[in-house]
Amino acid sequence: MNTDHLRAFVMAVDEGTFESAAAILRISGSAFSQRIKALEKEVGQVLLTRTIPVTPTEAGQQLLRIARQTILLEDEARRSLGFRGSSVNFRPTITLSVAVNADTLATWFLRVLREAATWDDVELHLHTEDQEHTHELLRNGTVGAAVTEHPTPVSGCQAEALGTMRYWPVASAELLDRHRGEDGKVQWARVPQIDYSVRDSTQRTALAALGVTTPAITHLVPSVQAYNAAVGYGLGWGMIPDSMLPAGVKEGRHRDLQIIEEIRPDDVELHWQHWSTTTPALDRLTEAVQRAAARGLG
Repeated sequence: MNTDHLRAFVMAVDEGTFESAAAILRISGSAFSQRIKALEKEVGQVLLTRTIPVTPTEAGQQLLRIARQTILLEDEARRSLGFRGSSVNFRPTITLSVAVNADTLATWFLRVLREAATWDDVELHLHTEDQEHTHELLRNGTVGAAVTEHPTPVSGCQAEALGTMRYWPVASAELLDRHRGEDGKVQWARVPQIDYSVRDSTQRTALAALGVTTPAITHLVPSVQAYNAAVGYGLGWGMIPDSMLPAGVKEGRHRDLQIIEEIRPDDVELHWQHWSTTTPALDRLTEAVQRAAARGLG
């Protein structure tokens, strides 16, 4: 397959429109459309929906990971051979797409970003998703690597353990006091909870151990900083990573927040999964992730 055609296909998926993808590749819209049509003619199937945003069809999803790997290998080969384009200073940029859960991105993964800041030849495309679901982005070809809680490698990938991320159940004492029964016990079915997204099952799983399947109120706060702040304000209870707990909470010295004794902390085992066919840039990223995880995880 022509790598220019594959590159146009991947760029269309990433950018969402043919116009934006064509602009990045510095070609006309008609030339871009011709590349997509040529690729679809070669494989004998429609690969992209002509919608906004553009999305891959079922056949396109099957091709997407292969296309990304092919482009990555070509770019690495060009860079290692000192390929020069029209500019004497031209060097191909290596794009690495990675899925990371939001809590990881806001904590120990920042060390990876600090290290990557010194890589002039690598472009990181980060996708945030719950750690229960990041492997799905690896499976469908959206990314080439992922921080995930799944230890079993996705087909065509390899996996390694990174460490444990502990989440503590935290609530405002004032919030809990407002939902105590006459016996002094917290009525958990009435206590509002906070989820990061509709796919966040951490709090629901913890409540299930108390026999509660559906809390009265579930707030959705899709920001790590805002989520932690919302717990602090008493909007609801939530699970907060150990490294992001306010000072004094674990020791019982915080003026309002407290660890919820009825709910056990949740230890999430994180793993690093990436394509089995690696390149120097992907290996470099893996080494940076290993170093950051060694310092930031249990």
